[in-house]
Amino acid sequence: MYSHSYLSKDELEILIKDKISPFEVNRVLSAYDMADLSYVNKKSLDGSPYFFHITRICKILINELEIYESDLLICSLLNDICRNNSEITNEIIEYNFGPYVTFLLMILKGDYQSINKFKVPQFSDTQKIRIPADDYLIISLTEHLDNFRSIVISPAYNPINYILNTLAILLPAAENSNNQYVKKLVCELKKERNKILG
Repeated sequence: MYSHSYLSKDELEILIKDKISPFEVNRVLSAYDMADLSYVNKKSLDGSPYFFHITRICKILINELEIYESDLLICSLLNDICRNNSEITNEIIEYNFGPYVTFLLMILKGDYQSINKFKVPQFSDTQKIRIPADDYLIISLTEHLDNFRSIVISPAYNPINYILNTLAILLPAAENSNNQYVKKLVCELKKERNKILG
């Protein structure tokens, strides 16, 4: 059953160790450990550990999109962490993972418009220029893609409103993006929607 599958720490290390530096591998694995501890008591609607969902977001980024950018992998693992663990503050996140991860996690707590509410951290000349709107969409769309794939349809839960609302909110912004990963995620979300809604 898809919703009971997950990406183990050993599997994650194998997937990334030849793609990023040892330092970045350690940052990603530290995020994995932090997420594992933080989500330990949270369950998904089907009763599976919520942490499984978090690891599958990371797995989609790597296996389906071939994204190895450590900040995005870290954010995929921590994207819900501040809502689930009051002991993990922005200061702790910034100390461990840097200002851009902290910034991206802050905007991921809100809707797409929240991108404009926070100041983007300054980058040194050696750092890659980031587009926060694209990074927000990549993480958010990937999270929803995993939710669509593991959706539980039962008398107690009808996912139709969730699917329609998600697409109504995110698709307009996503379809205006020129980012190749965002475009691929939009296609995958529409495929999953069609499987569920017909």
